[in-house]
Amino acid sequence: MKNYSTKRKFGILIGWAAVAACMGVIFYLSHQPREESAELSMAVMNGIFAVFAWLAEFLGHEAFRTLAHGLEYCGLGALLFHAFLQTTGKSKPFICFAVAVAYAISDEIHQIFIPGRAFQISDIAVDATGAAAGIAVCVAIYIIVLKIIKKKSRKPLADG
Repeated sequence: MKNYSTKRKFGILIGWAAVAACMGVIFYLSHQPREESAELSMAVMNGIFAVFAWLAEFLGHEAFRTLAHGLEYCGLGALLFHAFLQTTGKSKPFICFAVAVAYAISDEIHQIFIPGRAFQISDIAVDATGAAAGIAVCVAIYIIVLKIIKKKSRKPLADG
């Protein structure tokens, strides 16, 4: 790495480790045969419904699975944004989106080889939408933080 401080190197390492962990969880969940995957999502859904019973009226199993897909990639998009920002010092939303979509495509290809699973364009669309949402939230926060920093830097120093 360049002449980064130890703190920055640690931030970069943690950022990319979080991306790798998220991708690992996605891979693990995608590697389960359909029956196991359905059982897991039902268990999670029942746990969520126990806490938020009102959701049961609005979401069914398939809607929950779709939401879970989107949320997985929302998290991945946010983690990619953070990792690229830590590494380059710049916002790279389009690169983050491209990486997330490429991973979604590779995940769907991977599922071709798993019993009961299949390649689905609709899953890629949901994953891409989730990634875009996560990245968009990060971009919005990044812009707000930059504006706050810029505003504070223009503020005249108080007489002491």
